[in-house]
Amino acid sequence: MQNHLEYNDMIKVVTKINSRKYDYETPFFDKVDEVLDTSEGKHVETVLMEAFEKLLSQVSTEINTIEQEMSLKPTCALGCAHCCYFPIVVTRLEVKLILMFIKRLPDERRQSITEHIATYLQQHNTELEQLRGLDFKSNPTFKDTYKKMELPCIMLDMKTNTCMAYEVRPIPCRTYVNYADPLVCKEERLPKEALSYEFMHPFYVQGMDEVIQEILEVVNDSDLGFSYPADAADVNYLPILLKEELDRMMK
Repeated sequence: MQNHLEYNDMIKVVTKINSRKYDYETPFFDKVDEVLDTSEGKHVETVLMEAFEKLLSQVSTEINTIEQEMSLKPTCALGCAHCCYFPIVVTRLEVKLILMFIKRLPDERRQSITEHIATYLQQHNTELEQLRGLDFKSNPTFKDTYKKMELPCIMLDMKTNTCMAYEVRPIPCRTYVNYADPLVCKEERLPKEALSYEFMHPFYVQGMDEVIQEILEVVNDSDLGFSYPADAADVNYLPILLKEELDRMMK
């Protein structure tokens, strides 16, 4: 029995989502209020991380709501990691927050991720140098070129095909969902049938900005290890920024 959508069905779903009358902004700012209303007595770093995790999680919550309304069921499954070979473009701020998240993890998990990242950077040093020359801003075929490199995400556990920092996986990872035949992802470098919810990205950004502006009223951004808004405007591939930040921390 077929339990996935054909391409034409996907087009119809996208049309319905685009015409959906819904206030996306309010749920994200409700999360902001929730974080700030419970911030008294907490270290500012804790407040920042709570906002980061909750606003990212809200993106997933909104996607789940749409899926329920549209009767959609993802064909993505645990252990399916084809999209983990796509280019993940993030901000330097997000990378610093991911590292902050890792730093706060229990010892065993933190050490496992740290060792994994170190091994990855050593094994893929050549590819990362090539990646620096792949301009995602002006090169219209950068995604295809990236996929041909067969470079896994720096956070992908190759033994289990799972994300080692799943709670704070970036927006591109959360918003790319396949409802078509799962073979589409397996057999095509850039499957056209997958659906992106990346239109939610601005609401997540606005929410983070609101929290950070509140935090900056009581502490300097440099005390938290970042520069705002400069780090939020510095965009690059996830492994490139992560390597740069780790190198900076080692100095």
